[in-house]
Amino acid sequence: MLFRSDNGVGIREEHITKIFHKFYQIDDFFTGQIEGWGLGLALVKRIMNLHGGNITVRSQYGVGTIISLVFPKTNDKKLKTI
Repeated sequence: MLFRSDNGVGIREEHITKIFHKFYQIDDFFTGQIEGWGLGLALVKRIMNLHGGNITVRSQYGVGTIISLVFPKTNDKKLKTI
């Protein structure tokens, strides 16, 4: 498991499922200050699903967000650590 947390503004509950949609961005004030294309989390979710993993988001608006990546367990002896 890998996780990333922050103490930013958080994500409102109604946006949680939408943040995995391609090109979706949250900008409460429509300031245009958010950089990027809105593809990052959509790609991460797709890659995790393809490999049998999962991504979860826990967020409280005004407090912060935790994004967790859960990787599948493997017993493949051919895999090498780097």
